[in-house]
Amino acid sequence: MGALRTVTVVVAMGSLGMAARSPETARRSMASIVARIQKADYEGDRKALVRLAAELAPYTLNDSLASRARYWRGFALWRRALNGFNEKDADPKEIERDLLGAITEFREAAKDPRIAADANSAAAACSWNLSYVHREEPDARRQYILQGVRFNDEAKKEGPDNPRVLWVVGGGEWFVPVERGGGQAKAIATYGRALELARKEKGSVADPLDPSWGEPELLMNLAWSYQNRETPDLDAALSNARAALAIVPTWHYVRDILLPQIREAKMKESGSTTIPAADATTAKAASATDFDFLEGKWTVVYNNAQPGIPPNLPGTWIATKQADGRVVYDEFRLLGGDGKTVFLGTTYRVFDEVRQQWDIRYVGLLTPGNDGIPRKTAQWAELTAWREGATIRVDQRANEYQLRITYSDIARDHFHWKADVSSDGGRTWKADQIRIDAKRSP
Repeated sequence: MGALRTVTVVVAMGSLGMAARSPETARRSMASIVARIQKADYEGDRKALVRLAAELAPYTLNDSLASRARYWRGFALWRRALNGFNEKDADPKEIERDLLGAITEFREAAKDPRIAADANSAAAACSWNLSYVHREEPDARRQYILQGVRFNDEAKKEGPDNPRVLWVVGGGEWFVPVERGGGQAKAIATYGRALELARKEKGSVADPLDPSWGEPELLMNLAWSYQNRETPDLDAALSNARAALAIVPTWHYVRDILLPQIREAKMKESGSTTIPAADATTAKAASATDFDFLEGKWTVVYNNAQPGIPPNLPGTWIATKQADGRVVYDEFRLLGGDGKTVFLGTTYRVFDEVRQQWDIRYVGLLTPGNDGIPRKTAQWAELTAWREGATIRVDQRANEYQLRITYSDIARDHFHWKADVSSDGGRTWKADQIRIDAKRSP
């Protein structure tokens, strides 16, 4: 009774403090806690997660904030449990309590139709996590599996195109046999679709209290899936893990657990006993000077192994800094035999000092048609960039067409550029399909 009375007093005192705050002040204060919860999740700080969940308790008594407070309390407990699965000495009973508490919070939050899909999908994930906790108890395991299916079905009806819902859906599909509508390929396809939706959603969620996570989590799931599928694609696994880490450089699980596992698998696959030098360093946090080398005018020679494309196409690559130096803008063009432009694309690179990451967009403006006549287009793609040793790595995605790009041998007067290409959403890749040799023009 003493513990219950203490909690009651804490919540009551918190509610008095809430009453003294303006609505906007309360929202800003809660948004700060939410940001710290997400940071603690990525950093694997389980002590902070339980503390921050408690700090949200007073906000559950505020009618305008209650559903979001319930959601993020559930999120903190859920992620505390997930991080616990990665710790050898974590108490299974404690993990179970966190997951049960998270489900309670999520189901309360789901009463708000604005976040019902997010809350119910998270409750489904927690239920399936509990089925793993009870994996040696058939009746309890089945109970939690069915409960997760019920919550998941509700979430899919409420948010069929919600990337966080699909993140959970893909996790379920992975363990369902192909003959029952699931399978590894279907799960990977679901993650890929969700990733595109997450990127489209980025920047459109105006309220910091609304769930908007998803892009790095989906990249992480793709990395894990490519590593663990029946026919592993370790290059795809590595690329997706690095892309996730480029967005969240402090992510403990990806940086300290997943990436080393993928590298070890690549080492075994190659029969090597040491990690290759080019792969020995982890992805480094991006910096605002990463693309300074590109500024100026370059003469390029372009080769694409795709049938029908002539070899050694000449071209130019011109990069300038604009908008007070914040935007690295470039124009890449290829020239035909008559000296006329047959291909033109531009890239906009902006470094976000707050998030410490690059926000990059490419648009293809002129592309050859099947008849060889250039067409004026507007084909947009999103890119993620990070440093890796002496190279710069870039992942480019535009629906099913994807590139894994490497800038190497970067010097004042030359650099090399190559790209692996996938035209099926990353399921298969053609290594080094495109190569560019660039030399600085006089």
